[in-house]
Amino acid sequence: MKTLMMTLTVILMSLLLTNGAFADAADDVRAAEMDSRAQEDAGNIDGYFKYMVPQFTIFPPTSGLLSEAPEKAVTQARIDAGMKFNMQMRNFEVKVYGDTAVTTYYSVGTVQRPGASTSERWSLRMTGVWIKQSGEWKLVHRHESPLVLR
Repeated sequence: MKTLMMTLTVILMSLLLTNGAFADAADDVRAAEMDSRAQEDAGNIDGYFKYMVPQFTIFPPTSGLLSEAPEKAVTQARIDAGMKFNMQMRNFEVKVYGDTAVTTYYSVGTVQRPGASTSERWSLRMTGVWIKQSGEWKLVHRHESPLVLR
């Protein structure tokens, strides 16, 4: 009976510790995703790119094909030319699977393109795939697609 109680105690403690670790990881991923988006909104391209792995890929919101992230200089040039983002995150969820996490949310707001007289209203479905590398959460893939209500 004593062995059974010890075994159950060890199992229970393992479950509690694992859930706590996943909860902490989810908080870390949530903070990274939110800061990544805030850096883009602020036009801080270095801050935005710091979360991406060099092999980052994206399905862009323009319904284009899978592509690698644009070069930092190209993205900075767009910002310097007047591109502005004012996006908010809605219904944000994080699921952690060991050293991998998936984020899902809606991104709604406006985008001002260089030279345009008015801003565009965007409503997107967002999915991000994050991995933990050297103790930091890094974005490896993002899927952005327009939200169309029928």
